[in-house]
Amino acid sequence: MEQNAKGFNADLIAGSNMVMLDYHFVDSGQIRVYQLVRFAPGEGWNVLSNGFLLGSIKKIDEQWTAVNGEELSVERVLNIGIFIDQQHFNRLPEKIRQKWEDFIEQVIMQTDSEYIIVTRAGINFTAFKRFFTEYIGNLVEDDWAVEFKVYNADFDDDFVVRVF
Repeated sequence: MEQNAKGFNADLIAGSNMVMLDYHFVDSGQIRVYQLVRFAPGEGWNVLSNGFLLGSIKKIDEQWTAVNGEELSVERVLNIGIFIDQQHFNRLPEKIRQKWEDFIEQVIMQTDSEYIIVTRAGINFTAFKRFFTEYIGNLVEDDWAVEFKVYNADFDDDFVVRVF
């Protein structure tokens, strides 16, 4: 059986940090779709069409750039980058930090549906749990299931909140 080194089978791709997005656009009057796959935070996004890798893009110094792939025009790279930047999961960690800046030390995005939150030392963790649980659903704008694993600063107490 022949294998294509540039092809991907989404059924075989797995990883707890992987994010997949569908990017829809019009090309020569036809609606087309690219799959955008990022295997871990901080890595580039692979751009696929029908399972074939067209190239990879990455945000470097606040500018989206093709890191490989001659099939992606500068305009397409910039438009894909704008699409990625507009995804709610990119903004959610900062919104959480801003909402509870006196209580939260760190927000870590594991995937677009799993976040780890570590609180600051010395806070009332029980009180934080109550108001975090009551309000976090208001910060999750898009309709997708999200799980927040919240740990105190010493990692000896935690709770989980799921928003659907």
